[in-house]
Amino acid sequence: MLEPVNARQENIPGFSINDTVNPNETVVYRFSNNIILKISTNVKIELKVKYDKSISSREISLIINNDNPISLNLTSKPNMESFGHANPPKLPKQQNFQYQNKYNCIFQLISNVTIKNITLRSFKNEQFGFNKNQKYTLMFYQNGETEWRIQQTREITNKTSNEIFLETQLLDLEGEIEYYFTYYEISVTTGIWDWFWLIFTIIIVSIGIILVISKKDYIQQILRRTIPVEKGYHRLTLNEVLENENRNKILEIILNEPGIHFNELLRKTNLSAGNLVWHLDILETYKIIEKKRIGRYIVYFPYYQKNPLSNLDLKLNKSKLTLEILNLIIEHPGTWNNALTKRLKVDHKTVQYHVKKLIDLNLLKIVKEGRKKKFYPNLESEYFKNKKNS
Repeated sequence: MLEPVNARQENIPGFSINDTVNPNETVVYRFSNNIILKISTNVKIELKVKYDKSISSREISLIINNDNPISLNLTSKPNMESFGHANPPKLPKQQNFQYQNKYNCIFQLISNVTIKNITLRSFKNEQFGFNKNQKYTLMFYQNGETEWRIQQTREITNKTSNEIFLETQLLDLEGEIEYYFTYYEISVTTGIWDWFWLIFTIIIVSIGIILVISKKDYIQQILRRTIPVEKGYHRLTLNEVLENENRNKILEIILNEPGIHFNELLRKTNLSAGNLVWHLDILETYKIIEKKRIGRYIVYFPYYQKNPLSNLDLKLNKSKLTLEILNLIIEHPGTWNNALTKRLKVDHKTVQYHVKKLIDLNLLKIVKEGRKKKFYPNLESEYFKNKKNS
């Protein structure tokens, strides 16, 4: 396993460490029981790490990109029950897929501030709990939800060493919230695996009807429009932007697959990550494409002067339970926590979590009647006004 030449090496005679990782530093921690943790960061991190003594032979890298310094707690235990979860999260329901947690190492991550981007990378090797012939996905859980989420997990081969890595990206992890992640082995029936990521992408982006048009018609539409464009440091004409071979290819893919995410674009264009970011920035600057954040994914669409999907629509559709609670409150204004708990058959803290999220989005208001706090849709919010006018 190749390490950066300038990586700081720390041999820990135990299972925990408190340390400071400085900006643009990489640190490799080697704990007892053949446990390896690598941290790379662009900001200062006050780090607290603790592994359960029953865990052995596990390795993971966290590549962190953020705007602000971080105080980060990372704890690892063999199962969710060890974290005090009497009712652990359920597995997502997927036909023809079976998920098995043979990894026996679950990470809990808590930060004091929102973390913009974490790339997780694990060495796919039997020495660290993986079978080279199996497929794996990283499962992600946010405290207050009811089930694990499947995260897109790529296999990357190091061209120098031929080592295989599992890589997953997590975006916008909010501060003071418990997040959990672990690896699940995927078993599928013959012929199904080739469709897995296609199905996954459809699940992520099928939250509205997007009109797909031909590239020729779309370019003609772009050339005819009269919307203002702030070019920033770019000095290209619109024709020069559209004539570039790589940008043409990117645009064609996005037109054919609106809602495609960055990693899939990276795979289909065969560009380097930096080159792809550059071309996407040009296309966004000239309002030829636009990006949306769906949960923890950045996805790309053709540019719409009036986008049929609002940011709130994207957030609500990404969280099935949040949307279900909102719809119940719309149908039964004046309902309360216990009534929702019984109807949905979930813990009252889970309902409380999603109600708070809806209040923060300005979609609900609370009216206290006696001992009960009743929930009503906030019909004065821009969201409901736009729905009424649409």
